[in-house]
This record gives sequence, C-alpha cells and structure tokens, in this order.
Amino acid sequence: MAKRDRSDRILTDWDRVFDALADPSRRYVLEYLHDRSEPASVWDLAVALAVRTTDLPPDEVDLQVVEQAEVGIVHVHLPKLQAADLVESAGDGVSLTEHAETLPLFTPAYRGVVRPVGDEEERREL
Repeated sequence: MAKRDRSDRILTDWDRVFDALADPSRRYVLEYLHDRSEPASVWDLAVALAVRTTDLPPDEVDLQVVEQAEVGIVHVHLPKLQAADLVESAGDGVSLTEHAETLPLFTPAYRGVVRPVGDEEERREL
C-alpha cells in the first residue's frame, strides 16, 4: 500500500505543476524569477507582467494595469505556483524553490515550457 500512496502523491504533485504551468502569466513569472539572481518583490513582478501584456515600456504602463496585475499575482498566480512548490515568499521577496530549479523547465531542451520558442527568436532580433 505504501507504493500506491507514494505514486498517488507524485501524480498529485505533477498535477499541481501542470496546473501552475497552464497559464502564460505564471510561466512568465517563473521565467522572470529564473532570470534574476535576487528575489523579486510582488510589485516588480506586477510591473514586469504589465509590461509584457501591454507591450509598453515600464514608464508608460498605466498604474491601474500594474495594480490589476498585482492583484492577479497575489490572489491567483502565486498561490498556484506555491501549491506546486515552484516559488516561495520570504519577507518581501519571491523566488524559485529548489524544487523548481530541479525540474527540466529551464534546460535548453525544455526552455519552451516557460518561454515559447518564438520569444527566443524575437529577443535575438532585438
């Protein structure tokens, strides 16, 4: 019976990871955190997400758009990412967990999981 319990737990863990990865905003949060050496504040995440969704420079994004992104991050995205053990909050900062770093999300072969392949090509052109 112990093997079955362990298998069920592993499947539940993967279900949470897949659920977390199902949303492009959450994948972007993971990418953003992976590309940083320090934890990010929720406000930094909100600004980055607002910039990404509006295609405007940070100083041109409407404050209401950033605040709306912040609400989504706090109430939807971070809880799902935390439930999947992909991010952790410490004080004012959010960072990837060790568990997230061990998943193949950020390896070259799997980079498309968190960053669509087209994004890589667009960044090279810039």
